[in-house]
Amino acid sequence: MRIATSTIYAQQTAAIDDQTSLYAQLGQQLSSGKQVSAPSDDPSQIAEDLQLHVTIDTTTQQSTNVQNAVSELTQTDSSLSSLTSVMQSAQTLATQGASDTLSASQRSSLADQVDQLLQQAIAIGNTQYAGKYVFAGTSTSAAPPAVAQGNPITGVTFTGNEQAQGQLVYNNQQFALSTTFQSAFNYNSSDGSPDVFQTLIRLRDTLKNDTAADESTQAINQAGAVVYGAASPAPTLLNAANTFATTPVPDSSGNFSLQINGEVNGVQSVQTVTVPANAPLDGGAGSVVGAINAVTAQTGVTASFDPSTQKVTLTGTGSFYVSDVASPGATNAGNLTAVFHLASTSSTNQADMVQNVSTQLGDVSNVLNTVLNARSVIGSRIQTLSSIGDQLQTSITDNTNVESGIEDVNVAAATTKFTATQTALQAAYDTTNRLEGKTLFDYLT
Repeated sequence: MRIATSTIYAQQTAAIDDQTSLYAQLGQQLSSGKQVSAPSDDPSQIAEDLQLHVTIDTTTQQSTNVQNAVSELTQTDSSLSSLTSVMQSAQTLATQGASDTLSASQRSSLADQVDQLLQQAIAIGNTQYAGKYVFAGTSTSAAPPAVAQGNPITGVTFTGNEQAQGQLVYNNQQFALSTTFQSAFNYNSSDGSPDVFQTLIRLRDTLKNDTAADESTQAINQAGAVVYGAASPAPTLLNAANTFATTPVPDSSGNFSLQINGEVNGVQSVQTVTVPANAPLDGGAGSVVGAINAVTAQTGVTASFDPSTQKVTLTGTGSFYVSDVASPGATNAGNLTAVFHLASTSSTNQADMVQNVSTQLGDVSNVLNTVLNARSVIGSRIQTLSSIGDQLQTSITDNTNVESGIEDVNVAAATTKFTATQTALQAAYDTTNRLEGKTLFDYLT
């Protein structure tokens, strides 16, 4: 059988083309480290490889979102940690101030330190992260949310809102990326207890002004009932049924009389105020609060009623005490001090600065517990999200290893095959060169 020269050349060319293609493919694999880089490289595994790419990309984005959430929550926790330190310092200063051995200048120095803590607390309330105020809720205002009033500071207003700032959703779980101003600072607390700023302002002023106070030891309202002050719907009358925790009982004349023993500029004064059994607790000159305040110039004692806490507070610039006394013509005394849960009867129960500071230690502890509770919630979220982040990283690593098994070239095997292909290709070139050296006369002779 005779084989045409063109056929031989065609076969040799095809063999060289095949070897050259394989040689180039192996070279590409060795240089890139990948054995699968296009669907045509391995159609049987490319579908799994593409799915792994999608899974890894999705998981990586989830991991990034979790890391960002942890960073934001960590900033919030850091701020709450600073606020914890502020209130712990306030607790220490209040403990020092609750001593009658301190001089006026020493108490004033403590007050100045409390004022510094107040300013720090306001700065913490205006903490920013990534251009947003951490405790402002969803408010987009460029103005700081915690605004100081007065100089020295007499109050702090909040211009943000109480909505959670930012949400991360993972596996149908929602994670708020902040805490509310109320949760962190006890602002506008539902139980009416003072917030961080009110607590520090009161403590500072008490130490600075030697302020004495006699406050209701507990709410004066009966459970489920509300005692109203001067605001609407209408002031509560002393003879209102089923309203006060301790039922007001007037003296035999049908009135209530309180004797106030106080002082103004070191001058002692004893004043008696009398109101009828149907007098309102608060709400003008005819009320209990109004009657006490009508003689403030003589006693130095001022009365107030807080509807949110349902407590009566008497404050003065020096030691004082109040007691129930019989009204003119009466044979017995009423029980207002018991109704209002006030210290009374004698100088052994008098209101003074030390007692006031000691009472405020409870407010400081309450605010501190509020901050610690907020930190606990944030810390729990950080721990949970960190655990989720670790799981996502493990998933990324595992899927990357599987992807590597599909895509990555076996260098040793590819090198051996590359060398063998190189040798075969060289042999094909040599054979072709010899064939091309033959002429027609070589075949005829």
